Amino acid sequence: MTNSISITSEYLLVAIDVAKRAHEVVVRWPSGKVRGLKVSSQRSGLEQLTRTLLKQGLPVRTALEPTADYHRPLAYWLLTHGIEVHLASSLACARIRDAMYNSWDKHDRKDARVILYLLEQGLTSPFHDPLLEGYLDLQELSNTYHQIALARARCYHSLINHYLQLFFPEMERFLNSSRAEWFCRFLLKFPSPSTINRLTKTEFAKEAWDIIGRKVAKRRLLGEIYDLACTSIALPVPEDAHAIHTFRMQLERYLALTAMRRDLEQQADGILANHPCIVIWGCDRPVHSWS
Repeated sequence: MTNSISITSEYLLVAIDVAKRAHEVVVRWPSGKVRGLKVSSQRSGLEQLTRTLLKQGLPVRTALEPTADYHRPLAYWLLTHGIEVHLASSLACARIRDAMYNSWDKHDRKDARVILYLLEQGLTSPFHDPLLEGYLDLQELSNTYHQIALARARCYHSLINHYLQLFFPEMERFLNSSRAEWFCRFLLKFPSPSTINRLTKTEFAKEAWDIIGRKVAKRRLLGEIYDLACTSIALPVPEDAHAIHTFRMQLERYLALTAMRRDLEQQADGILANHPCIVIWGCDRPVHSWS
């Protein structure tokens, strides 16, 4: 503890409680003097902050508590102006706040004091900016993939648990993979049993032949679907009904999300193919895969 304090005592220590519109700042000089500031998150506020810190003639070490992504532009600004940036764990901040103040009262200035305490004790970690370190593209590919996968999973469950149960429940047995795009394309063409029953079995097989792609025993599969359509318990909704239109909208959305996910996978594979940071123990080449 004494060692960490002696190291940080050489720095101008700056604790920043990050917010969307204005940041609460607490500055501590090596002499022990402490001053509080309120800094706008706009460019003018950041310029004023860096001028104030750099003119002190001391090495500056700042600490931030990660707050959504509001801290990212601020951290990038500080790093590009030669100011060291650390991150304080949100869990550590919560525990230290309880220990220091023993109350439920919480405000920005108190949070900044907690961050300052962690910085003084050497309990923060250096921040490596993704843009400056060169992995921002990978990070954003990963974040976007996560969001698209969540939206796609939600759409998938709505198709299975809502739309299919109303308009063609017997078709669920043919969905054996979440990547079965032929299934969605088939339902776009034939969203309800009535769209199949209006055709003869031969006519239906001819129209659906190319839609379902390469399948083992394709003719038998189409014959089974046709027979199920003739005995379906689906709601008797006409094809031009608004309800069927909403069903098709969700099918198109699912296919669009699938295409976006595939595009992200291809982009990530291209970046990671020869990326120097990809190291798998026991392998003589980079290895990566997508499930």
